[in-house]
Amino acid sequence: MELSITEILKYFFLGIITSIPQLVIAILCIYYIIKVGSKTDGILLTTGSIISLLCGISNTVGTTYISTLGADTYLTYIYVIQGFSFLGSILFVIGFFLLIKKTIKYFVQS
Repeated sequence: MELSITEILKYFFLGIITSIPQLVIAILCIYYIIKVGSKTDGILLTTGSIISLLCGISNTVGTTYISTLGADTYLTYIYVIQGFSFLGSILFVIGFFLLIKKTIKYFVQS
């Protein structure tokens, strides 16, 4: 099944538009690292958000191309991307938990 240039552009822009919230989160995490420094929570937040951003874009954009190669290749691609996305989400959650723990500790001591 060949995709027309219109369909390819549609999926490309759809992937970029749906990744805007993830891009904003990645930018905010980078800003947090710049302001606070390289702490464990900031590194985990930033790494997780960047992995999730890349997986989100490649999931939408890459799937358009990979789907033309057959079902087995498509499923393998999806499994790999979802695995990396899961890893990114876990890293982000751990970093977010550490940040909340640090913030609560700071406000309890104040």
